Parts: sequence; C-alpha cells; structure tokens
Amino acid sequence: MSKYTPLADFLRSQTVDSIALTFAQIDELVGGLPPVARNHNAWWANSRTDDSHTWAHLWLEAGWERKSLDLGAELVVFERVLHEQEISRFWWVNHKQTHQDEYAGGYIWSPKAKRDGSFNETYQNLTKVRVGDKVISYAAGVVKAIGIVTRSHTEAAIPKTHWEAAEYWGQSGWEVLIEWLPLPTWVEPKTFIDRIRPLLPTKYSPLQKNGHGNQGCYLAAISPKLGRLIVELAIEVDASALQVAHDIEVEGKEAVEVDSLENEALTETEKQQLTRARIGQGVFRQRVAKIESRCRLTGVDNLAFLVASHIKPWRDATNEERLSGDNGLLLSPHVDKLLDRGWISFTNEGALLIAPGAASVVAAWGLPARVQGKAFNSVQTEFLEYHRNNIFQGARG
Repeated sequence: MSKYTPLADFLRSQTVDSIALTFAQIDELVGGLPPVARNHNAWWANSRTDDSHTWAHLWLEAGWERKSLDLGAELVVFERVLHEQEISRFWWVNHKQTHQDEYAGGYIWSPKAKRDGSFNETYQNLTKVRVGDKVISYAAGVVKAIGIVTRSHTEAAIPKTHWEAAEYWGQSGWEVLIEWLPLPTWVEPKTFIDRIRPLLPTKYSPLQKNGHGNQGCYLAAISPKLGRLIVELAIEVDASALQVAHDIEVEGKEAVEVDSLENEALTETEKQQLTRARIGQGVFRQRVAKIESRCRLTGVDNLAFLVASHIKPWRDATNEERLSGDNGLLLSPHVDKLLDRGWISFTNEGALLIAPGAASVVAAWGLPARVQGKAFNSVQTEFLEYHRNNIFQGARG
C-alpha cells in the first residue's frame, strides 16, 4: 500500500465537493510529506501520465483534483471531479402518508396522474431515475432514511397499502425499487434551512424556503451538492451516520454492477450464478466450502449456519473472481458483516486483524480478539491483500 493511500481514502470519504487542507493535516494522514512537496509546485500537479507521481494518481482515482496551492501558507485545495453522469444522481421524495409502507416494501410509487387526469411533473420523475441513484426520504418534517435505487421504473397498480389515497390518485402508476438505509437519528431540514435554502431547486422544490415540505411535490430531482449536504448534516447530528454514508456509496455501486449484468453477453445460467454469488449462494458457496471448512472466528462448521462471504467484494470483482472459491470465507452471519464492512481482516498467515472502532463490538459478541488460524493459500492471499488495502478500516497487516 502506498503511504499516500490514506489521503485518497480521506478525500473519497468526504461529503462536500471542495476541501482545504494544510500541509500539517496531510502530514498527519500520510506520515509526513517529503521536502520537495513544500518547495515545488510540480509535486502537486494532477498527473495523468504513466509516471512515478503515485500520490496524484491516487487522488485522481478517488475522484478528486488539486484545485489550488499556496506553498507560502502551506495550504492546498482539492475539488471533487463532477462528471456529467453524476448530475441529478440524487432525488428527494416527500411521502408522509406512505413512507412506512414504502420502507417495508422497498419501493416508491406514484400514480401516472391524479384521478381527475391532471398532470404532475414530480410523478413523472419516477420514470427518470436510474439504478444506483440516491433518494432522500422526507416524512413528517424530517429526513428519516436514504435509499438506493435497485430497479428503475415499471408500471404498477396502486399498492393495497395506498388505498387511503386512492380517492384522489389514479389507479395506474410507476414503481421504483429502493433499498432503504435508515438514519440513526432523523434530520430536521428546517433546523438547517439557511444552509439548505441556497441549494434548493428553483422549480419543483421539495421544500419551501421556510423549511417546510412542499405538499405538491412527490419526487424531486436535487443537485449532488444538496444530496451530499443532507448526508453531511446526518453525520453532524449523529456521528454513527458515517457508516450509513459509507453504505450508501457501497450499495449504490453494487446496485449498478448487478444491473449491468443484464447487458453483458452472458447466458441466463451465468447471470443466475453471478447474482446468487452476490448473496453467498449457489456455485460460489459450493466452491468456498471446498477450501474453507468452518468459520475462522466462531469455529462453527455446520454449513446451514454459515455465510459464504466474498473477500474481495462482489461489487469490485470481475465475473471470474465473483465465482472463485479462493475469494471467499465461510463465516457466521455477524462475522460476515464485520468482514464486509472492513471492521476485521486477516493476515496471510491467518491471524485476525481488528479495526480500532470494532474492538468493543468484537468483545460484546464474545468473539476472540486473537485468532491464529491456518495460513491462506497463495490465491487467497491476493484477495486478502486487496481487502486489507481497500476495505479494512484499521492499520494494514
């Protein structure tokens, strides 16, 4: 792992589009900048050529560029690179009446028109969302959850749970499937309206300028800046929402990968195998079981109680890697969650690595803090190296 990876990881985790860092802050992240960085502008260039400027390659890969530099003040400003396809990747849904049913069912639904036939642009917005888009859920004056679109719109009749609204909605509508991620603490936009107001859409805004919801708006397109601000506010209100922010990015990428399988030149059997591998089933599970016989932390060896977990995440893997038995471990469900979120990992020799933030959870679950299992084979170690360098949230082993 490059010593500059922590800087790239720090930038990747930001919810704002621009950030100023002092050299002292970067020193702390990377273990000290070299003298040349303090004396030469060229060191900070956004190098896109195949050269030795690995630090620049890393922040570019993370989606950021060095925008400005002041060597005298030892200050550098980085800006997120906003590609065209990122525009309108965030949506805002106002669904006070139906949010609980839509959380439970994993969807949003709107009629194509009102019962009197009148048109509503914010109903039609359901036909514009894409898999991987993020949806801010607002109900009863607060943001309660953020969702990831897992399937774009399909025609659907009004859900039975929405019949209370049937008197003024048409019976035929649009349905979009959503994976909802609840916030640990709800965010009241009215409290932060001075920061939100400048970013509200000029047309079809989900909020009024005073911070109250706009009842005539169901699904509104909002800017990435406003979407990321809501995520940032959620973290300000409750620091544990940082995990939700991480999950939003992970689930969004995975949803896009799953959807892309439909466009690949694969047989239906191959698509089914890859889809089942994502949830630790099918051919992938069988192949893992030939290499790993038990959970390395709990010792459980009954397959009925174990999950086949990817070492290199499904979302980051090639189709071949997604089905490789060497890219998996048999783990108890709660241990699988720790590996997937990067709270634990393993050395090539089989020793357990625990990220500092997870030590108390590992102890509360009665899991051993020290594990020295059998060494991994040479192919497994390649996947583990990826996990330690890109997923694990602690010091790399």
